[in-house]
This record gives sequence, C-alpha cells and structure tokens, in this order.
Amino acid sequence: MITFDTSTLLSYYQARSGLTGAAASGTSATATSSGSSKAVVPSAPWLGGSTPAASELVRSALNGRKFVDEAANSTSLKGASPDYAKLFATYQALNTLSAIATRAGEKRVPDSEIARLQTAMTRGLSEISGYVQGLSLDQLRLTTGAVMTSDKAKVGVPKANYTYTTDTIYSGQVDDPVPKFQGNVSFDVSVKAFGVTKTVTMNLNDMGSTPRTMSNVVSYMNDQMKAAGFNTAFAVQRTAGQERTVQVNGKPVTLPATGDDFALKVKGDSAEQISFSAPTTAPAVYVTTKAGNPDPDKNAATDDAVYESTLTKYSAAGTGGGPGAGAPGGKVFTETLQGTISTVRKSVTGADGSLYMLADVATQVDGKLDIDGQPIKGDSDVALLKYDSAGHLLFAQSLGATDNASGLSLAVAADGSIAVAGSVSGRLQGAVNGPINNSDSSTTTDSFVTRYSANGDEQWTVRRGGLQEDEATALAFGADGVLYVGGRSKSDLPGAVGTDPSGGWDAYLSAFATDANGKPKALFTQKFGSAANDSVSDIVVNGSQVIVGSKEDGNAVLRSFDVTTSVVTENVTQLNKYGAYESVPVTYTKTASLTAGATRDLGSLRGGDLAGLKIDGGQLYVGGYTANNLMSINGATTPPSGGMDAFVGRMSLDISDASADVLTYYGGTGDDTVTGFDVKNGTAWLVGSAGANLDGQPTVGTADGYVAQINVGSGAVDWSQRLTGKDGYATPTSVAVSGSGASALDLFGLPSGTMEFKQSDRITTSTAARAGDTFQIRTRERGPLTTITIEASDTLETLADKIKRASGFRAKVETVTNGDNRVLKISPALNTATIEVVAGKGGTDVLTALGLAGGVVRATKTENGKTVSADGGGQVYGLQLPPELDLTTEAGRKNANVVISRAMAQIRTAYRETSDAAQGISSDNSKTSGKTGGTVPKYLTDQLSNYQAALNRLTGGG
Repeated sequence: MITFDTSTLLSYYQARSGLTGAAASGTSATATSSGSSKAVVPSAPWLGGSTPAASELVRSALNGRKFVDEAANSTSLKGASPDYAKLFATYQALNTLSAIATRAGEKRVPDSEIARLQTAMTRGLSEISGYVQGLSLDQLRLTTGAVMTSDKAKVGVPKANYTYTTDTIYSGQVDDPVPKFQGNVSFDVSVKAFGVTKTVTMNLNDMGSTPRTMSNVVSYMNDQMKAAGFNTAFAVQRTAGQERTVQVNGKPVTLPATGDDFALKVKGDSAEQISFSAPTTAPAVYVTTKAGNPDPDKNAATDDAVYESTLTKYSAAGTGGGPGAGAPGGKVFTETLQGTISTVRKSVTGADGSLYMLADVATQVDGKLDIDGQPIKGDSDVALLKYDSAGHLLFAQSLGATDNASGLSLAVAADGSIAVAGSVSGRLQGAVNGPINNSDSSTTTDSFVTRYSANGDEQWTVRRGGLQEDEATALAFGADGVLYVGGRSKSDLPGAVGTDPSGGWDAYLSAFATDANGKPKALFTQKFGSAANDSVSDIVVNGSQVIVGSKEDGNAVLRSFDVTTSVVTENVTQLNKYGAYESVPVTYTKTASLTAGATRDLGSLRGGDLAGLKIDGGQLYVGGYTANNLMSINGATTPPSGGMDAFVGRMSLDISDASADVLTYYGGTGDDTVTGFDVKNGTAWLVGSAGANLDGQPTVGTADGYVAQINVGSGAVDWSQRLTGKDGYATPTSVAVSGSGASALDLFGLPSGTMEFKQSDRITTSTAARAGDTFQIRTRERGPLTTITIEASDTLETLADKIKRASGFRAKVETVTNGDNRVLKISPALNTATIEVVAGKGGTDVLTALGLAGGVVRATKTENGKTVSADGGGQVYGLQLPPELDLTTEAGRKNANVVISRAMAQIRTAYRETSDAAQGISSDNSKTSGKTGGTVPKYLTDQLSNYQAALNRLTGGG
C-alpha cells in the first residue's frame, strides 16, 4: 500500500496559490524554525473579509464620520506591534476614499451627490495626510508623497537661449532655389552692441546671379554680418524628409520622401541685441479659430466634442510688401494651438508687433491641465500668451486659480504693460481682496483684474465682487497708466456709487491705479444700466474721456465719462540693487473723479451683440451684429441683407453729435455674427460665423466662419474669405491687426521688432505658482514642519536658498537643466540626512505648479541585496497622495481611482514586508514563497478535495 502525506500536497497548492505562513492556515502567531516565540503577525483587514461594504463606507463618510480609526481592528491586534494598527487604520481610510471615488463614477449619480462626495474626498485626503505626517512607527516609515533619492522639478524657468529657429521655409532638395527668395526681397537687421546701434541691410538682389538656395542665402547674410563686425550669425536647419505610406488598390505602398525640410536658425550673441525690420510693410491680420464637431455622436446628452484652436496670419489687402501683397488675404501661416486651450477669448497686437492672446484652458489631459508645460491648479484657468509676429510663443502666464476661472478681456498699454480680466471662483492666492463679499467661494464668481509688466511679471491682482455673481468683461489703459475696468454684477458692489438699476445683471465701470508701493488702488466704481440685464462690452479712452459700450436691455448703448486724475510724487523707501534701503521719488495717480457725460442709444440689437469699440484717426468705431435694419446710426453706405448682419458704425468722439455718422452692414441671406472686431487706418476687420450666402461665396464646410476687410467710409468689401476647420466646423473667436506686421520678414520666418532671447527668471512668471503659495519641509520623522512661502520676486536661486536654510543645510538644493528650462533639484547634503517635502496647506500648495513630487528624499545603500535608507531608519513607503482629487469630471474620477489604488498597494506592500521580517523570511525567499496573506481560491480548494478523495482511495480511506 502506498502512503502519502497529504499536507505535502496542501503545501504545494498553497505555494502555487501564493499563500504561505499564518495567513494561509488562518493563524495569527508565528514561530521560528526552532520553535521559539516571535512577534505576532495579525491578519490584514483586506484578507479576512472584515471590511465594511463600500456603500456603508460612503454613507459613513457623507455623515461626517472620521476616516482614520485605529481602534477599528483592535480585536485582531492583541499582542501585535502598534505599527500594524496604524497601517490598517491608514488602509481603511484609503478604502473609504476608494469607495467614494467608485460611487462618484457610477451612472446617473446626481450632481448634488457628486458635490457631497467631492467634499468628503477633500476632507478625507486632508485627514489622512495629517495622520500620516504625524505617525511614529517602529519598523517602517510612511510619507504622503513619493520616496526618492532626489526631488527634481519638472517645471522651471526658461534658460537663456540665444538661438531662434524659424518654421519650415522650404521643402525640397538642398541645391534647389527657394521660391520665397526670388524677386525683390530685402530686410534690415539692427544690432545694438555696447551702446552703439548699426543696421545691416540684407538685399538678396546683391547676390547677383548666384542661385538663391538656402545655403547660398545664409552665406550671403553671414558675410554681411561679419563685414559689419558682428558675432550674430545665421545657419540652415535641415530636417530629413520622411517616407510616406499611401493605399494603392487597398494595399499600403511606401513612397520615398519628396525632399528635406529647411528652416533658418539665428545664432545670437549675449552681447548683441538684434531687431528685424523691412523697408516695405502691410497690415497683418491675426485670426484665431475654434474648430470641431460640437456633437459627433448626435447625442446631446453626451459631451464628446473634441475641438482644436488655430492661429492664422494673413497679409492684408493693399499695395505694401509682404507675401500676398497686392493679392488680398495672402496667408502667411497657420499654427495649431496647444490642445489644452479650449477657447481664445481675445487677441490684441502690441506696439512692438507682438500678438497677445487671452485664452481659457479647460481641456482635461489625464485628469491634469497644463499650458506650455505649466501644470494648472484647478478645473479651468486663464492663460495670457504672447507670440512674436512669426507665431512663436514668447511666454505663457497662467492666472493660478485653484477652482475655475474664465478670461473675458485683455488690454495692452503703449509701454507694453498688459492687463487681463474675467471671472473666478474658489481660491486665488495672492490676490488683493478689496472689497469683496464672497472671497474664495467655490461656486459664486467674482471679478478679477491682473496687471503684468511688459515681460510678463505679475504686478498685482485684484479680486472684488458682491454677494452674488459678477465678472469683469472689458479693459482699457489710460495714457496716465490708470486701468479702466468694465463688467456686470447681479448684486451691489462694495464701494459702488450711482443709481442702482435693480436689474438682473447691472453694468459697472471701475478704475485702478498702482500706488507708491506697487499695490493696486481702487479709484472709483460707477454702476449704471436699465431695469433689465446689462453688461459692458468694451471701453476706449481718449485723454480724459472714457467711452463705454454696453448692452442694456438688448440695446447697444454708448456712455461718455470725463475722468479727472490727481497725480502726485512721493518719496518711498525701497531696496536698491545693492541690497540697501534708499528713498526714491515715485509718481503715481492718487485720486480720480468721474463725471457722467453724454449717453447715446444706438437701438435694439434684436438678439445680436456689441463686439467692440475702437478709436482710429480721431473717430469712434463700433462693431457688432444685429437683426435691426434701422440702427440709430446715420449715413448708411450699405443696406442690411436680412437675418443677422454684421455692422460697423463710425462717428464723432462727441457721441451726442450724429452729423459725422457712417454705417455699413455686412451679411448674406442667412444669419451672420461678429465675434471679433478691429480697425486700422479707417479699415475694419470682422470675424464671426457665416450664414449660407455671405458675400456671394459658396459654403465650404458644415458650419463656416468668415474674415472680412471692409472700407467703412464706402462700405466696400476689400477682401473676404469663408473659413472652415476640423470636421467642417469653424468659429473664429478673435481678430487683431498690426498696422505694419506683414513684410518680407515673413518670407524668412523671422519676427519683426527686437528679438528677445531671455525671458523673466521669476518663478511666478514662468510657472503656475502665485505669490503666497507654500510647501513645507522637515528633516526628521514627526519633526516640526517649516513652511516655505513663494514671493512675487522669487527666482530659482532665492527659493533654493530658502529651502537650504529651512533644512538647516541638510538639504542640497541646486538648479539643473531640464530641456529648455532650469529647474530645482533637492537631494540630501549628507548620507545621514533625510528631508521630507510636504504639500502646502489650505489650497496654497505649490508643489504641483513647480513639478515637485513631494515626499521623502534620502540617500540609499545596499544591505543583503536590498536597497535601504542610508540613514539607518526603517524602510520608507510613499503613498503619493495629492492634496486634492477631482470627482467632478470623468477623467478626474479615473485619475482618483488610480491614485488611491496605488496608495493602498503601498500599504499592502508595507504590511507584507514587515510581516516577512517578523517571520524571518528574507527578501530573497519572499520572492519565491508567494503572498503572505489571502484565502485559498475556491477552484484550488475544490481541486484539493478531489485530490484528497483520490488519496483516500489509494490509502484505503485512512
């Protein structure tokens, strides 16, 4: 008779199933191989089935119950290390977060419940973070962040880069003449070196009969620069052409590349400032467009639209130079903007020829947002972008709202100062709240205004509002630097004067100045409007005259105000460049008084809108669209076409005088709108949605846009074009005109004006960080946390110094290169040093904006083939929990589940490795011994029963 020990078979299948030790047998105590008693290893709560149902966890959390409860597993922890109780309590709290995220992702969960789940999630994250940061464990360590040998930021400030590469100028063979370089082509390069400026003319006619290939043209230009004694040079940037795959009779066929791509590279010198100009110029027209099918699946209940935004530059009609000159509407380039830009709200050209753009950033990418590589804090934000005339992004500056923000207006002063305005909800760190009635409300919107210097450094931000919603919708700079702000509010604004119209939305006009200390100062707020809904569309300033265009009870209304300002000079104590305080005189606007002047009602817009106001040639222009064929503007040069039509009116700056009025309509038999409006030299440019028969042009796509150049005096259309885009849908969102922005420089892909190689080195300019944002560090477990606060003037160097000092110089902090940026890198200064980087509290966290992971940074060593901390402490486990998780979007909920599951896995790993150590199982053995917890699967127990029955028969049933 054959005998067989069935425990061998059981052990074999336990090993196959990954179950070993006490958990497999159901015991909680362990013993050494010699039989001596060892530490108790309790069964984990995720193994014993004692975890409450998910629905119960969600119910408890929504009812306000604490997430962390060490006493919950007390019955199974008798005699065990206190570390287990703390691990299990952390796991149970994370499990509750997981249940909340899962519930939020279920179908047909009402928005009201999502809001409650979001509140519970935020509370739970905060509670778990505080609990983990205060833990004292005997055998291991936990951190809410990651575990690293160094914390290297992913976001930083641009490094000085003295090269500039254009877009592709030509595609073909290296020795072929470049078509764009043929004919009478020339431009000037001005070089300022050591205080002396000299201009070098690049006239390709001077090349004579030499073929104008890329290399020959570059050689000619370099000879000109060298002869003038300058180091700045040009080079050819060549990119190898790519093979193409096409379908022939249903089969893929690979075709060779048709040629290489060639661009121009400018190799600058730090001692030379260069600028480009051309002897002949024409107006440049910049049009931004949003394109994409708004309902791809034909189901209005789903939000499945995928849009793209583009920027297109045209050379305007006229006899000036530039590509397409004399051929109206010559396209210079089209650029697809970053995918996270959902809508371009407004664009404005500056005196230097640059293009400034205000955009909303609202597209979700893996639950995160970014603009030009900068992480965005909230669900949506506002981005200020500056492009050169060749379409290259010079800088991107995000507002930094922690919840939601929308940009609604943009203005650029003659000195390059910039202002943006709009609406914001939730926290806006560093804003001057004055006055405000609902600060940091997560649902009610407030007006905000931010002023920037010419290089994009934020100077100040004002947030102000009433008890109900309000927003800033219009901006204009005065010659004295005063910033005028128009908007609308559903409730009374603190400090406002004037008769309260008591309508739904009421219009307001405010003014702000920068005081002697560089802070914003409110000068006045005036309310006006009708008993219905009112809003300010645009503002223009003519000396002391401020003209406001508003939509009041559906009518287009102009209001003129006279503003008298008081400018004073005072001595202010400031730090000089040597670090010493000195008294310097500062001139600023101290007070202002407002006097209401004429008001003119232009008539009902009949469902249309007022697009904007412009001052050009000493006259006032007003643009918009309307179904009213009898607007109260005299001198109509063209009649309306029916339906909604665009209109442009020209009148005296004395708006009460109608004798100089001129009105022109532009439209077809369908409905045409105006979404952007600009005027230069008596010519108006309009963009908007095109009806079916606009200007006699055939329909291109499903829903077209248009751009049109109109002579306001005669009503003649100098040039127009229908526009289409992705999926056959296109809606132009803004237009901006530079009076001399198109020239021969466009042929070379070069920007007009001074070339800026170096950008601001301020952290708040180059990242989403705001003044007042924080993070914390400490150098020992449960040690005191030191808060580090970002200041407006902080650079990477000043922030590095703050971190080193706060760590008692136990942290090594350096600036390193990451692509085109300089970023921070934090590492231990000594092998025995451990630094924990912790997120900031109360919505002020800056780690995400800086691209720092946060967590424990320590040196490592190898012991028995295992990597451990060099400081001699226990193993460190990182939960990688952010301060906030978003449950309001599908992408956010998916991200929350991933993040929480990752943290729970770390707790399970910490338990397994701690219990292995208690049982004397080495890390090498544990790799082959399977899991240390769990229940034998049913299919294996069934197989074991079958084998047991077979063995019983073999052994005679005994």
